[in-house]
Amino acid sequence: MPYYDVIVVGLGPGGASAAEALGRAGLRVLALERATLPRYKPCGGCLSLKIDRILSPDFHPLIEKVVYGGRLTFRFGQEVVARSPEPVAYMVMRDRFDAFLVERAAKTGVEIHTGEQVTAIQESADGVEVQTKQGTYQAAFLVGADGVQSVVARTLGLGAKRRIALALEGEIIPSAEEELLFDDLAYIDFGSVPYGYGWIFPKQSHLSVGVAGLKGYIRHPKPYYQELLAAEHLLEGEIALEERHGYIIPVFSGTRPLTTRRTLVVGDAAGLVDPFLGEGIYYAIRSGQLAAQAIIQALQEPSLSLSTYEEALAAEIYPEFRAARKMALFIYHFPRIGYAVLQDSSLIEGYFDVLRGRNTYQDFWERLKRQAGVDLLTWLGLLRKHPKQVAATYDRVASRYDQAQQRWKTLLGEGAWKHLEALVARHVRPGARVLDAGTGTGAAIEMLLQATDPAEVVGIDVSEKMLARAQQKIQDPRVRFQQQDMTFLPYPDRSFDMVISTWALETVSHPKQVVQEFLRVIKDDGYVIYAFSSLPPRGIGKLYAFLLERLLGKKYAWHFLSAETRPYHVCSHSQIATFGKGPHTIAVLRKCCTVMEEAVPCILPESWLREERREGCVAG
Repeated sequence: MPYYDVIVVGLGPGGASAAEALGRAGLRVLALERATLPRYKPCGGCLSLKIDRILSPDFHPLIEKVVYGGRLTFRFGQEVVARSPEPVAYMVMRDRFDAFLVERAAKTGVEIHTGEQVTAIQESADGVEVQTKQGTYQAAFLVGADGVQSVVARTLGLGAKRRIALALEGEIIPSAEEELLFDDLAYIDFGSVPYGYGWIFPKQSHLSVGVAGLKGYIRHPKPYYQELLAAEHLLEGEIALEERHGYIIPVFSGTRPLTTRRTLVVGDAAGLVDPFLGEGIYYAIRSGQLAAQAIIQALQEPSLSLSTYEEALAAEIYPEFRAARKMALFIYHFPRIGYAVLQDSSLIEGYFDVLRGRNTYQDFWERLKRQAGVDLLTWLGLLRKHPKQVAATYDRVASRYDQAQQRWKTLLGEGAWKHLEALVARHVRPGARVLDAGTGTGAAIEMLLQATDPAEVVGIDVSEKMLARAQQKIQDPRVRFQQQDMTFLPYPDRSFDMVISTWALETVSHPKQVVQEFLRVIKDDGYVIYAFSSLPPRGIGKLYAFLLERLLGKKYAWHFLSAETRPYHVCSHSQIATFGKGPHTIAVLRKCCTVMEEAVPCILPESWLREERREGCVAG
């Protein structure tokens, strides 16, 4: 049975780089690849310029296009051109690039078997045994570089925590020469693909066009791909040639073991993909090199284990991925804000330096937070809006509001919304009379009708067009809508069993006065339940709040409520809960509460006092 120092499974960039480094060290290496090379590999083929720091320049003849910046849009809107005087990235075709790396490995003496699929792996204290349909091989160590669906990683339970992104890419030759757009800028659109982006990468004689988004946020990338083609005038009839390929990307989301005593995994098999841009080639090559170093050290010094590989990743790659993941959470949860921030030329040039390897994600993230936080207190002054201004604002956005609210609930407020549903189900009694203040397009009323059985529901809002949308959606005889300002409710005292208000207090100048009105109109045994956007006291939540308010405050007549302005009362009958690390708050108040001062004593309703006296007599 053939015996080797190392067996490498998979000959993508990670496996080929590991094999080459091991071969250069004089080790006997077998590399197994299930495909016949060269083979097409679906991938954008974008190499960040920092690749020059870890790979000798003999691959440069394979570069199809040198990229000097990007064309950025938000949902295919106005374009921002960010051009740098220096290169940012290289575009390659993976079939040629991967074959080149394999050829380099072969020149070091690595034994290469293509078209040979691994079927089984066994590891013992002394080594590993790898079985294929063609034979069985043994080695002291094993490198798993066999991609996102790695046999090695699955068999041995290895690989970082990951989220799967669904991608669809087409290699396209437009039919009209003047439409080729073969310039030196990459095109990226934010916001059109949930938790992802669309791209057009220029190659030597065609375009690589694709979309990718996290599984769970998108079901299938095809509709987003078609939308990108339409937006960029690349629809059927305007394309001379197109080849589409779907694939999945293992996006890093946290650390888990990547080594056993005799095996380690690299690249996509290890889940080592940049959480922000989805770049995998650089990290595959670098992890392959680090893996080879760890194996060489373990062979030279038997007391060393392969854990030196994970230590190297922890020092060099994991801190970058953690910062990139924060970037991803920011940009993809708030794509409109991210797009606005990236229009700052100095910031985007700073990010280009990350791609060049001159700067780190960690430093760039800190810079982003500092720069975005300039004059924070100035920008966070409360927006003062007259009700007529608020009404006009929401009349303008009524036709798009449901879509925006759904995105808000899904990406930002899911936990808060579920908590609200539970509270409503618990406290709305059958036959109750409920007021929904600031009903908008009626989302809270829809939830209320699904979870409870009220006798009457009144939805009020200052926006006529928002109410019209609500009436179109909700055709229930128990529900009526009225155009009213919730600052001064036209209802008698104690006329409702419950008042609900969901993310509406942010639109008024005096939220405490509004909640005091809610308390006035509930019955003695009633409830006030309201959700609002609260200003987190520190950290990333405060940055998000600042950016959201700066970008959206005027458009939606809306602001975050600080600890000083939030309406709440601290007593044994009230409840408060926060979600999303601070930005979302849900409060429950009873008739005894007052919100003008949080800590003043309760003012118990007379009916409560009578009940307490009666219970006291019975107890006596």
